[in-house]
Amino acid sequence: MNARLPDARGELLRAQDLDAGFGTAWDALAAGRGVLADCFDTHAWASGVLRHNPAAADRARIAAVLDPATGAPHSILALEELAPGRFATFAADRPRSRVVSDADDLTPLAEQLARAGVRDLRLHRMPSRDPATHRLLGALRRTGYRVHARERSCDMLADARDGWAGHRSRFKSFHTHCGRVSRKAAKQADITFEVQTEPDRIGDGFEVYADLFPRSWKGPLNPQTRAERRDLVQRAAENGWVRLYILRVDGRPAATYLWFRVGGVALWHSTAYDEEFAALGVGNIAMWQAHEHILTEDADDPPALVDLLPTSTEQKLRLAPERPPLLDIEAVRERPFAAAVLPVRALARTAKAGATARLKARARRTAPVPATAPQATAQATAQATPEAAPEAAPQPHGPQASPGGTTA
Repeated sequence: MNARLPDARGELLRAQDLDAGFGTAWDALAAGRGVLADCFDTHAWASGVLRHNPAAADRARIAAVLDPATGAPHSILALEELAPGRFATFAADRPRSRVVSDADDLTPLAEQLARAGVRDLRLHRMPSRDPATHRLLGALRRTGYRVHARERSCDMLADARDGWAGHRSRFKSFHTHCGRVSRKAAKQADITFEVQTEPDRIGDGFEVYADLFPRSWKGPLNPQTRAERRDLVQRAAENGWVRLYILRVDGRPAATYLWFRVGGVALWHSTAYDEEFAALGVGNIAMWQAHEHILTEDADDPPALVDLLPTSTEQKLRLAPERPPLLDIEAVRERPFAAAVLPVRALARTAKAGATARLKARARRTAPVPATAPQATAQATAQATPEAAPEAAPQPHGPQASPGGTTA
């Protein structure tokens, strides 16, 4: 973590301001967060939305705190401007959102929001388990925002620090079930399982993945979603993040699972399987083989967390015992920015000087003033003005968010 950089500067960037260098730095910042990494808060994800959704690109505003020397981002919060002064999470229909940061102090980010005229801020489904969420809430409060946070659904997680052996043991009944289903299916058909990760092959793999959706219970991907997701998969493959699993029955694609390995997280994105093969249990077979592969492929650096994304399904309820809340956050500020961020010591000096001036004015109204000496009176008044008050120690600005995440 970096403490607050003394000269760090906040910026509110538009889509056209994001060059390739910034995108690369954004991805590195997100992937460097260990078990807090999330593909939905990377430039690889956002760039697909910006490219294929012109209206969202026009509204996009990326709040960033930049290194004064290099211009690299230390904190990023992707937003969109709904109306003058009203901002919300960028692409609020994504599974969740985060502030992506390696900073201990997010005050520069909150100050930039206030300076840009953000009066009403709505952030959707922010993880309560992420310390950066609570740092942001504290920074918003210190910058003069009134902040509400309420629980809105939950993450679906499984600790994987004990590797595949521990994971398999923890979900022994599911492992046993999938083994039995796999053996039964193998007696009826030729079952093969492959993983695609390479950028030059991932396009073909994505077409297999997308073509399975119309044959599944989900129905086809709409053209915009398909284009955005293809961009995400391609860019993620270039970063080494994507794991696209395809299970075939007698050579025909039957089930597919899209996963990402970002930082210390194995993240399950989506699945589809051909309902013609549902009786063979292809969905569970592919799911569990994907788990095994992603937890064992890198013996030197295995994932420490399995992230099944929010929403509840039968599989997730079986395989995700950790369910920390996600928070919807509302932050509103009404005071001008300059007044809100004056240092406490400056406010103390201003308040004391104002009180002294009022007392002197009252005294002048009640005491006789020599008619022949207005200049002397003014000079005496100026000489009597006291020195500025000594510096006051900064005081807390309201309650801080608890680790549980729902303080008001």
